[in-house]
Amino acid sequence: MRRRLLVFLCFYLPSVCLAVPDQKQAQGWLPVTQQDWAIKEVPYNPGAPAIQLYLRYYKDDNDNFISVYKRIKVLRDAGKKYADIAIEIEPGQSLKQLMARTLHPDGSIVDFQGKPFEKTIIKGRGIKYLAKTFTMPDVTVGSIVEYMYTVELPRRLVDPISEWPVQSELFTVKENLRFRPYQGLVIVPTEWGTEAPRSRVAYSYLHQSDPRVPQKKAGNLMELELENVPAFDGEALMPPEADYKPVIVFYYGGRETASPELFWQEWRRLFAEYLDKFVGDYGEIRSLAADLTRNESDSEKKLRKLYVRAQQIRNLSFERARTAEELKKEGLKHNTNVREVLEHGYGTSNDIDRLFVALARGAGFDASILHVSERSQRSFSELLLWLGQVDDEAVLVNAGGKDTVLDPGTKYCPYGLLRWKNTSATAFRLSKSGAAFVKTPAPPSPTVRRTARMSLAPDGSAKGEITMEWAGEESLERRIEALDTDEAGRRKSLEDELVAWLPHGGTAKLQSSEGWQETEKPLIARFTVEVPGFAAVTGKRILSPAYFFSPFQQGAFTPLSRRYPIVLPYPFVEQDEFTLTLPEGYSVEVAPYRRKAGLSYAGYEIASSQQGNELTVKRVLHLDRMRFETGEYQQLKDFFAIVQAGDGEHAVLQSAAAAAAQKEQ
Repeated sequence: MRRRLLVFLCFYLPSVCLAVPDQKQAQGWLPVTQQDWAIKEVPYNPGAPAIQLYLRYYKDDNDNFISVYKRIKVLRDAGKKYADIAIEIEPGQSLKQLMARTLHPDGSIVDFQGKPFEKTIIKGRGIKYLAKTFTMPDVTVGSIVEYMYTVELPRRLVDPISEWPVQSELFTVKENLRFRPYQGLVIVPTEWGTEAPRSRVAYSYLHQSDPRVPQKKAGNLMELELENVPAFDGEALMPPEADYKPVIVFYYGGRETASPELFWQEWRRLFAEYLDKFVGDYGEIRSLAADLTRNESDSEKKLRKLYVRAQQIRNLSFERARTAEELKKEGLKHNTNVREVLEHGYGTSNDIDRLFVALARGAGFDASILHVSERSQRSFSELLLWLGQVDDEAVLVNAGGKDTVLDPGTKYCPYGLLRWKNTSATAFRLSKSGAAFVKTPAPPSPTVRRTARMSLAPDGSAKGEITMEWAGEESLERRIEALDTDEAGRRKSLEDELVAWLPHGGTAKLQSSEGWQETEKPLIARFTVEVPGFAAVTGKRILSPAYFFSPFQQGAFTPLSRRYPIVLPYPFVEQDEFTLTLPEGYSVEVAPYRRKAGLSYAGYEIASSQQGNELTVKRVLHLDRMRFETGEYQQLKDFFAIVQAGDGEHAVLQSAAAAAAQKEQ
């Protein structure tokens, strides 16, 4: 789970009033010009489905709100999708003052009168957001849709970092971007204990594509006006878009924001001081480490025992968030050192990682905390002076001259594994000798095993059982996601996932699952499945697919070329076995072809065999890397062309009557 850095405000006034509505929404709807109605194409991109005529984004940390105004013109049928609006809402925020309408060239206006729905949207494996969603009314080609809303932010807190959305997926004619920081003193950790604490707001312009920069206006307002901002045209399986999009980020800080070198040096000092106090050198921790590793000479076996003990601590980070009142009622206290973590028997993910460091040191190992970045949404940049880039923790242990990165603070995380978002990522290492940036290990290849036993009916329908087995990263992510739902939600999630792999029209019902509370063992689920129209019946023959599941990333390798590298969360191995029981009186007339392909970093093989009235197809696909540069795309495309051909093979089944007639000829 993401561990966010929150900055507390020090108020010189008894309270801070929220801005009144007309300050947030400006003067209401802007006039639509003849030039807006005249636009039929997007500059430099003929055929684009829509164009964004106007964007206004205003974040005010002083009055605690975000105000957004968007105006979009639909140019083609495909652009009607922009009538479906999703407004992301983070915890602690609330949606206020939503207004939306559809305008037509004849001058008619249709206002949105409904209420938005709350929905969980998924941006990637393991990445979820809550959103308020609604659909604009009566949208046709040529319509203009516009909406404005205000998001109210939590009081007495500010985000340590704020971003301007400079570029979107649509060409934007005009943009007005504003940010007003808090006008009082923001207490930041680097200024704690100083005689005259102060704070400042700095900004970084990453991937700058326009010479214009933010201007400081009256009232400490930062503003940037842009015109003709090109659309960002992303691709499937690309690195995080934030690695390429121009973005302006504002952040609060103290004297350390003078330079990147000073920033990271100052935070190394603060982290080192804090962690030295938290980890300490407690006799009871050393005694426990000695008891756990007694009569064990192998270094890894020692560490595994310490790892298991650390993970026995109740992990509060993977439980629902509690209010201060609930914490008090349940008697849950804040830990200030590893001894308290051990005494209380509970703690956050960071507490558990730090207890493990103390145990490892108590057993004679060189162990230190790593502050690790996430590569799921943005790659680490030393130029971005934001501590939130490295807000996850892991542990670096040296055993026998070999460094190992471990994360006991992640619930269900096996020894030697990190969550995929923290693998191959930059980490900030703290030790007695100082601080340095290091790279975490690449993720191993998790295995997905799918075993299907299906019976085919003469009408072409199929039904049977499927067993799914996930290991490594695949099982870890599902276990963590399941913590946020109940048994019914978990069942639905598994069924929906399998249905997405099945041929069109297939249904799945979960019969049993096991391994949810395990750490080292795979996660297993068993389903009953029905697929009407699985095979095509033509006279006295049946044309049956040889492979039961939808191919990997279908359509991802269709384009002739790539602009961006291909990046997967992790390498993978798929092992499938599909057994099809033929209808009575049918036999295999033409078996599916055996196909095999291999690269230095990938392999694929699919083959079939027949025994009695059963046709069995076995398939293996593995990809041993997770990043592929644009120059490798053609080779990868050719490889997956073979995969697609093999997965699309069919078996021709003939009835006994057809077989007899063929013999007579």
